Amino acid sequence: MDTQVLRRISGVAVLLDAFFVFGARAALAAQLSSVSADSWFSDAAALGLAIVFAGSVYALFRLDQDRRRTAAATHRLAEMAHRLKAGAQPGWVATGVADVDDIARTLDEFEQRLRRKRALLTQLNAEVIRGGGANGFNNQLRAIIDALPVGVLLAEAPSGRILEGNKALEAIRRGPVIYSETVGQYRHWVAVHENGEPVTPDEYPLARALAGEEKPVLECRHQRGDGSWGWINIVGSPIRNERGAIIAAIIAVTDIDEIKSAEEHRRSMNMELHHRVNNSLAMIQGIANITARTATDFSCFRNSFSDRIQCLSRLSTLLVKKSWTETPMRELVTTALAADSPGLRDRVALSGDDVELRSEVALALGMALHELLSNAERHGALSAEAGRISVDWRVADSEGRRLRVEWKERGGPPVSEPQRTGVGQYLMKSVLARQFGGDIDFAYESDGLRATLTAEI
Repeated sequence: MDTQVLRRISGVAVLLDAFFVFGARAALAAQLSSVSADSWFSDAAALGLAIVFAGSVYALFRLDQDRRRTAAATHRLAEMAHRLKAGAQPGWVATGVADVDDIARTLDEFEQRLRRKRALLTQLNAEVIRGGGANGFNNQLRAIIDALPVGVLLAEAPSGRILEGNKALEAIRRGPVIYSETVGQYRHWVAVHENGEPVTPDEYPLARALAGEEKPVLECRHQRGDGSWGWINIVGSPIRNERGAIIAAIIAVTDIDEIKSAEEHRRSMNMELHHRVNNSLAMIQGIANITARTATDFSCFRNSFSDRIQCLSRLSTLLVKKSWTETPMRELVTTALAADSPGLRDRVALSGDDVELRSEVALALGMALHELLSNAERHGALSAEAGRISVDWRVADSEGRRLRVEWKERGGPPVSEPQRTGVGQYLMKSVLARQFGGDIDFAYESDGLRATLTAEI
């Protein structure tokens, strides 16, 4: 991960530090003001006030410690991604933050698999090169050619005419060996470099070995006999007579398609990690800012902020289990509406199509559903014993690109349109709706709140 991301992470940590210090100072000022204004209270009242203040400071300390632990784990994950990009060992030690540790373990597993395959390829290449010594095409080299599960080509010098190719090479090529007569005819072996430039005949290791290069190596994408393309590694060696003159050259060809796929997957995961860390930090920052803007005191802020972060953590854990790809809508709704009380869970009815959402859409939509649940518990249907909620989702268009979610409350207290926008509604319409690519409409009906959400699939 680049320096800019580390700076962003540090910047968010400093911002949150400043915010918590501000909250502590405000709480202290409020307590001192109260003591000053009501100094006539008894010693018992003063003691109770001190206990309340100490509890607030302790809660602030614990919340700050949790935030610092999460920030430190995220920073270490960014450092791990930077080491992997540089080709170093991951060196990961579990942090205790489940989401971060799951991502790190996945990256470490891919890295170890890639290193094992690279080590095997190096060993095979070394065996082939050792076979091309001063004694020419000897029995040892013949045994290697017959035994190795790699493609082999032998060409005479100085023309470059190909004399022999083995069955393993035909399997890699998915077609017969091309018996070129000269180095110039190596153009019939169609291949390109990583940047897409064609490999010229004199760039092939067989031609370079014939020209005297001791250990020519090339990685390229070649066109197979069936027209498909695949990555191969080629290593060569000249074959000399007793006087040291080059009489032939030999190459070994290894199929490295799986290795290249693993490398590409690792790069994609690093980029995905970069994207996820940025998104998570931005969402945490937005939640903190909006919650602080409407909180009446620190206790209110602490409870609201902690509740939202816990939901964000549950949703992130679900997305990690799904490898940040496609998330089933039913699992998303169940996770977002998770409640500690079995009685509350039994009062929420779910129904809908079998739909899977992209990770960024799923995360924002899940947070929006959690906000609706929190509102229902405080002011809506779930605040009354007879209250019920139904959540239904359907594909809203014939192309299967839009999702429509209906949230309906009934059996609760009478509802009416609020005079001002609450923090939950502001968070849903101003932040989350943009992230899941849709909108949220509220209808305050006689039997309860109805919310209609539209999102991308």
